[in-house]
Amino acid sequence: MLHLLAFNSVAQTDRNQLRKVIKEDSSLLNGLAGYDETIRKDILTVAQEVQVVTKLKEMQEDAQNSFQHIIKDFDRDTQFGIYELSRYPDLLKELTIEGKLKKRDIENIILSYPQDIHEAALKYGRKRYKALAAIDQLNEKNQQGFETLIGKYDDDFQRSIRRLLDTPEVLSTMAENYEFTRLAGSVYKQYPEEMNAKLEVLHNQIKAQKEQELADYQEKLKEDPEAYQEMLDAAEQFASEEMTNKSITDPVTKEVEVVHVNHYSYWYGYPYWYSYPYWRPYPWYYHTGFYYGPRGVVFIGMPSYWYVGWHHRYYPNRYPHLTYHYYRHSHRHPRSYYNFNRTVNVNINNNINIDRGNLARIDNNRGKIIPKQWPNERPAVRPDVRPETRPAQRPSTRPETRPSTRPSQPSTRPTQPSTRPSQPSTRPTQPSTRPATRPAPKTNYNNYRSNESFRQNWSRPSTPATRPATRPSGGFRRR
Repeated sequence: MLHLLAFNSVAQTDRNQLRKVIKEDSSLLNGLAGYDETIRKDILTVAQEVQVVTKLKEMQEDAQNSFQHIIKDFDRDTQFGIYELSRYPDLLKELTIEGKLKKRDIENIILSYPQDIHEAALKYGRKRYKALAAIDQLNEKNQQGFETLIGKYDDDFQRSIRRLLDTPEVLSTMAENYEFTRLAGSVYKQYPEEMNAKLEVLHNQIKAQKEQELADYQEKLKEDPEAYQEMLDAAEQFASEEMTNKSITDPVTKEVEVVHVNHYSYWYGYPYWYSYPYWRPYPWYYHTGFYYGPRGVVFIGMPSYWYVGWHHRYYPNRYPHLTYHYYRHSHRHPRSYYNFNRTVNVNINNNINIDRGNLARIDNNRGKIIPKQWPNERPAVRPDVRPETRPAQRPSTRPETRPSTRPSQPSTRPTQPSTRPSQPSTRPTQPSTRPATRPAPKTNYNNYRSNESFRQNWSRPSTPATRPATRPSGGFRRR
């Protein structure tokens, strides 16, 4: 890419500036190349009219203000339910177009919508009718403004911007990285074929490296039975606490492709109290990176930033061997395109609650694999959360007593995890809900989880521009 930018004489200033930006932060270019060809083309097409991205950001800020004004007097559970309903604008229209509906009418309407939205629709379809009607009117206003904004541009541009509106994480990232977006669009306008060719080569390199890294992650995990068991335990706890009392033994449906997961509205964003970008509420296994198949564990990807953050925010020392596995993997892949190193740095290196002595002992037992001196002192501050700002109330699923900082280890562990690892005593040996067959989700190594593609592809985070002055620092769903 740098070679491409060096040998042409047209648009010299923008070309040189783009070269400088890429040298300073190559993750921006790698992030762009990480998307598939269709999204890359849409990004570069829209980037040629970067003023539209700026205007959309202004419209988004206004829409967020209006949305939050509508829900500001409701409790957190109600706000969350309305955020969930905002993912289905057609449903909001049906619930409000003929006035306040009777319960049986709502029950008939929701039959054509996914099961995960039924509870919110039944609970708030009548109780919060005025709020839902106001949001439906706001949806119409947003759509009208959007159509007016893009109406003067050609058909190719309009098709691209419409597709990007359905990938809100991309549009938000483009706005947050305005200068890179502008420069990339300018150079692409001059040399579209050359840029497409170079980006495709880089795209294939990134994809191949991600596949190799994921294979190594899985292999090393299977070679470490203690970390493997803690992976299962942590996933069970995450699913029960953060996924509304789900269990990892619940059946996984066939419809697991990300296209079946409605994202939060670009105009309103994800719930404002989330501290991490979270545009699509994926099932638990998209965060843990595995699920149970008929013959054991099936891996589908790396753990999400959200999941690793939960692990080290609430249980920093409950799963020390899994924490060590994360640290070791980061050391083995210092140039990871998964941006896993950033996750480790935020949640392990800079976490004042991590028991570093325990990690050092684990490393010593492994033969001192990591040739890096473990810090003797913990960091003075923890960047992601301050204890005094945590919500006062914890969910009923969380234990009354915090786990020991150094959990006791079983007296014996298998030297090699079996094809189907043993379950903790709290899980049923053979759950009746497990299906006879469970097809593996198709893995897209580039953007199969929106929050991960956000972190892995364009590294500079984009958060909703307008948020209440005070809010809990925790970024996880508390139901």
